[in-house]
Formats: sequence, structure tokens, C-alpha cells
Amino acid sequence: MTTIRAIEVREIAADLGNGFSGGTYSVKRRAALLCRITLENGHKTTVCVGNESEYSDYLKAQIRGPFRDSIVGKSVLDIEKHWQAMLEGNTAYIPREDFIKALATVDTALWVMKAEELGVPLWSLLGGAHGRVRVIGIGGYYETSRDAAGIEREMAEYKRLGLAGIKFKVGAVSLEEDAKRVRAAREAAGPDFAIVVDSNMAWTPTEAVRFANMIRDLDPEWIEEPVHPKNVVRGLKEVRYRSGLPTGAGQSEISVFDSFRLLTSGSVDVINMTYNRGGGISAWQKLAHAAEMVDIRVAQVGEPHISMHLMGGVANSTFVEIYPEPHRDPFWHNLYRGIPPIVNGYIELPSAPGIGMDIDLDEAERYATEDWS
Repeated sequence: MTTIRAIEVREIAADLGNGFSGGTYSVKRRAALLCRITLENGHKTTVCVGNESEYSDYLKAQIRGPFRDSIVGKSVLDIEKHWQAMLEGNTAYIPREDFIKALATVDTALWVMKAEELGVPLWSLLGGAHGRVRVIGIGGYYETSRDAAGIEREMAEYKRLGLAGIKFKVGAVSLEEDAKRVRAAREAAGPDFAIVVDSNMAWTPTEAVRFANMIRDLDPEWIEEPVHPKNVVRGLKEVRYRSGLPTGAGQSEISVFDSFRLLTSGSVDVINMTYNRGGGISAWQKLAHAAEMVDIRVAQVGEPHISMHLMGGVANSTFVEIYPEPHRDPFWHNLYRGIPPIVNGYIELPSAPGIGMDIDLDEAERYATEDWS
């Protein structure tokens, strides 16, 4: 029986101490949601979803109330039907961002459970385009890589770990200083190491174009979120056409519907809407397939236990992105058993059903901020 008996959720969180900072933000706490689905046949799975600092009571109440009522008693195999039914609550005058995150949490857990029930790895269920994918580290943070010496150490460590590249943070200092930092990264890493440059919405279009011209010869993969949030669509398009360098964005959009406008406007070469904010795996897949039709690649920030399957599922994928340092992402480094090794820039995707890794529920208990309900 594939009938859903129960769905439960609880928040987990970790204090990151002094934290870390990029172009426009700092992170001192990492939170996620554990979503547990139980079927009538007794099959139970727990999935970790999200990458925030905290979750609202409204969001969790949406999962424990309307969404639970919508899917309990139904088949876990009918994911599109469930996604559309939950989406009916996306009406006016609600906390829309939290609503979409709640939808994403349930939808993702359904996909993992479905893969487990069918006995296939999630990436295969999502399309099976690639059996291995490249991996880059999210780094270049100012606390450790402000100067050339720190950057050189970081590049050496990322290469030692077998990573294919880095997402390098910029945007908090002058354009000239950041350009020197990117140049130091390229000189330390060599020509075959991928560098994505990420300002986290730090600049005006004019500033972004100036910066692009400063680093053009360094062969960046793309410039991510180069413009202020007040001028995203037009600003990205301006940077893309005036600079001639690829642009990427999408992670700050609050739903798949908002991200879709980046495709239709011709604003990006890479769209990195996160599944956990955009509406779940279902939403991410819809956007990825639409992007493929117009030769746009897709990405996903962090959460490699899910992103490796997203990247493996579609033809137009880019990289799995990880935080190589455990203190920046204790969930990835501490919650999972059986993480595939990174070898020569690639991770071989699991062959076991679902995400192909076991989540350590005893370890997760250390991070729990509330009981299951």
C-alpha cells in the first residue's frame, strides 16, 4: 500500500559561532526542517529540507494543518496531484514566502518517499541524465579569504578535497579589492578550476558591469546575483548584455513563478532557484525543463543531499555546491552516513533508493528545537 498514513515535521538548528559573511549578509545560525512521512504499509522516511536561520509558526502550521489534511489517505505516488492541491492555498494576503517553503518541504519528502517505494535512486526517478556530477565548494568568505594568503590557503584546501571549483564571495569591499581577490583565486587555483563569482545582490548594474570588465580575463563560470533586489530583471539583463559574461540568479526569488520571469525576460544564463524556497522538487523540475528549452543551465545552492539528485536528473545542470568546512554546514557533515566521495571534481551518485544515504536520527536529535508533530 502506498497510502500516506501520517506526515510530521520538526525544526532543527545549529549555532555557527562567529558565523561567516558574504557580500550583503552574514550567517550565524543554520536551521532546517525534518519532514517525516509514514505509509500504511509501515514504511517511514525522514527528509531534511531547507537552509534558513529559522522557520515561522505559520509555515509549520501549514504543514501540520491544510497540507497534512490534503495528502493523508492518498497515494504517495501521485505527487503532481498533491502539489497542485496544496498550491490551491496560494491566495492573496498570506505570508507567501513561508507558504511556498512549506509546500517545498512536503513535496520534497514525497519525492524521496516515492523513490524509496519504487526502489530507485532519486536522481534516476528525476530523469537520470547524469550518473556523476561536478562539485564545487562555497567559499571566498571574508573571514578566511580576505587577503591573498588566505585565498591561497583556501584554494589549496579545496583542490586537496578534490573539488572542481569554488563559488567565490564578493560584494562587501570595493570593486577593485574584490577583483584583486578573484585574481588571486585564479592564480592560486590554476586555469582548470571553476570559479563562480557571487555578490549576493551587492551592486548597481553599472557597478556590476565595471566589475565584470575587471575579471573578464579570469574566465569566471558566471557572475551570480550581481544586482540589487530592487532592479533584478532589468538589471540582470543589462549586466548580461553589456558585460558579455554569463549571469546567474534565482535563489532570492520567493517562488518558482517569480523565478520563471528570469527565463522569459532573457535575464540569465544560469538559473539557481533553490528547491526549498521555490516550491519543492516538483517546482525545480518544472523550471529546469523550461530552462533547457531555451539553453539556460540550472543550479542549486547548498543542500548536497538533495542537489546531487537534482543535478543528476536533468541534462542542463551545473554543479553540486557544498560547504566544505563542517562549521559552516554541520548538517551535511554530521547527519548523513554513506556520503559518496568526491574524486577528481566529481561525485558518483548513489545507487541505493531515495537519496541513497542514511540520515542519523540520533545525531539529528542534538539539533532538534521542538518535538515531532
